[in-house]
Amino acid sequence: MKALEEAGGMFSAYQVHREREKSLQASIGREGRSEDGQSEDGQKPEDYECILDDLRFGWMYEQVNTHAPLLCGLLDGLMAPKIERKDRPPRDPSKFNHRTAIITSILCYSRASEGSNKFPRVFGAFLHSNGVKRRVLDLFHQFGGTVRRYGQLLNACVVYDNFDYREGVKHQLISNHAEMRSVTTGKVFRGADIPPGGLRKSMLHRETPLSIEDLFYSPGAAIYDETASKIDSYFIAEAIRTAYPKSVKSIFSNSDIPFPAMPTVELLELRKTDSKTLGPILFNEGTLDGSYEVIESIYKRQFQLDSKEFDNRLFLAFGDQKTSSLIRSMQAEQVDASISYDRKDWLIGVAALFHLRMNFLWLMQKTHYGNMEQQDASTLYHNINFWGRKNIPADRAAFQVLEELVLHSFDARVIGLLYTRLEQYGIDTSDQEEVDKAIQNMNTRGFMDLVEDVRRSAFGPEAWRPSKEKHANNTVDEEFLSHARYLQQMVVYKTLKYGIKNGDIGLIDRVIGVCCFYFEGTGQSNYAFEMLYLKRLTSTKACDKELRRAILSNSLVNPHGCRDTWQEVDRSLEYLNLELKRELWARRTSTFGLDALFKTTSLTAEYTVFLRKTIEKAFARKESSKHSVPSPVDDIHILAFELACDSIKFYRGGRKARHQAPDIHTIGLERVATKKLEIFNAKVMRDEDQIIVPPYETGGATADLDPDNDMMAILPLEDRDEAHEWGLPSDIESE
Repeated sequence: MKALEEAGGMFSAYQVHREREKSLQASIGREGRSEDGQSEDGQKPEDYECILDDLRFGWMYEQVNTHAPLLCGLLDGLMAPKIERKDRPPRDPSKFNHRTAIITSILCYSRASEGSNKFPRVFGAFLHSNGVKRRVLDLFHQFGGTVRRYGQLLNACVVYDNFDYREGVKHQLISNHAEMRSVTTGKVFRGADIPPGGLRKSMLHRETPLSIEDLFYSPGAAIYDETASKIDSYFIAEAIRTAYPKSVKSIFSNSDIPFPAMPTVELLELRKTDSKTLGPILFNEGTLDGSYEVIESIYKRQFQLDSKEFDNRLFLAFGDQKTSSLIRSMQAEQVDASISYDRKDWLIGVAALFHLRMNFLWLMQKTHYGNMEQQDASTLYHNINFWGRKNIPADRAAFQVLEELVLHSFDARVIGLLYTRLEQYGIDTSDQEEVDKAIQNMNTRGFMDLVEDVRRSAFGPEAWRPSKEKHANNTVDEEFLSHARYLQQMVVYKTLKYGIKNGDIGLIDRVIGVCCFYFEGTGQSNYAFEMLYLKRLTSTKACDKELRRAILSNSLVNPHGCRDTWQEVDRSLEYLNLELKRELWARRTSTFGLDALFKTTSLTAEYTVFLRKTIEKAFARKESSKHSVPSPVDDIHILAFELACDSIKFYRGGRKARHQAPDIHTIGLERVATKKLEIFNAKVMRDEDQIIVPPYETGGATADLDPDNDMMAILPLEDRDEAHEWGLPSDIESE
């Protein structure tokens, strides 16, 4: 049927060109036809045969007859003559079969215009960006060419974020009058795993609280289960394979034991996400007033939804933490409004996963960076200087360089643990070739035993929480403890990254639970609150299972439709923002400012970027513009050897360290269980039968991580009183 649709598309743009027709007739009729253009049976070729000579009409007719026999019979009956004439030779049935195929192709094309032609979408974007009258847009809306059509789909989802642009001086002035402009960009996309009737308000139960049981028994949050063990083993083996790929491959090439695999929890079905850029939104979504205008612009002006649509439906809006927080602020402010649209209870704001990844990297930087006075080999500060890495500040470093640093540091620590074990067998770990041979000489069982030994030593609960007796006897190896906590925190990040790339929302859900404690333990209260909110939606009876899956599933998009090409929905918007900034830099003039540019490029930027890349790919010189990334293997090896000499060795008699990684899991768990959870439920619950008053909360909600705070000290966890059901240390006093 796709071939039929493509054939029908040809007729939509076909115009008869007499000279071209004559040349085609001449080329087609050289063989099997006489000089007057007739075929051997005396029949003259028809126009469509001259133009579309390369199409297999006979095969197309067979496909029509196979897949649509009723339609084929109807067309044959309509084209059959009422009376068979005796004064003419019998007609060629193949000619009419060809016409049946052509008519069917036109019908297929007319019913699948989106799949076979991008013209409606591009033309709608062009009209919208040039300010065409509403009545014209309504007309083209019927053809499927406007943003409104996408927004009115029952499975439509939205992602939007702020777009900050520094507008420089337009004219020659004495002083510099550059200003920072904040507008909003967004996308609407076809959601997945949404019921045919759309999401309904009845699927959300706002009166349901989040309990400590929901958090504690959530997979991956506080209990080390079999899945966590398999995840650790996979990342350990993968780190070794990254450093020594050929050796590890040789071990498993002829073995019945497979290489450790990442467990699958809840994989999404493959799909290719269909999205469309929203029109210009000249408001700052980072403020409460601006958020009102953004919601009005999207759902009322661009989607033009009727007021009754907000009575029973639910809409998903993805963004950063501030987006979700401001949506809840609007709902709290308008809780007593009489009109459904004004109450905003039809909107669920979800903090998307790319911003979660960025904040988790900053969490790693806060807890393990160190400084000039605390530059143990277990700190990132030491690793940066050891490798000579640059442009990595101590606070909120750029995403790309920080992620590269922490991932390479993880691999180096795992290889360092490997070297400490190989040294026990007399292997010179300073020589990579000798290590290569040692790994090749292992059998599969020996390699897996080595992976298991590394996992038990640094990835188990005992490695994170030394016993109370060790603290009392001063036998805690503080430097190894920092290494172990770094590795276990990085496993959470690597699990999140793997789950996103491969579309496993079950792995993502495991990460959300532990992030509730991690962010609270480091004083990042805003994201701790956001993770509690997301955990309440995905792991409690506050959401029906259809809504829960829709939230997690639509947090990811797949632009290419492959298994490992999933990405965060807000990251796809960041790519659009990058291209939009390039458009602004290229086209801005002294008289053509941000507002005018944003209005004309916000809708068309995505298409023009695609068009530019396509033209460059077809006609430009074939030169790769990608930055060549050097292999990290050498860096990993030299740091691993440095760590294996002393730092990452385990001292049973204990060892002091200048830098001590805080026990953010226990601190966060204690804070959430004793006070934060009550405050959270009071803020998010809506119960018509009772008035919920949030308890008084002391201290700032966005306090930064203070390494000198007593709550950031290393806390013994083995002092567990039977009365502490959740394993909270009895010697920790609540605030």
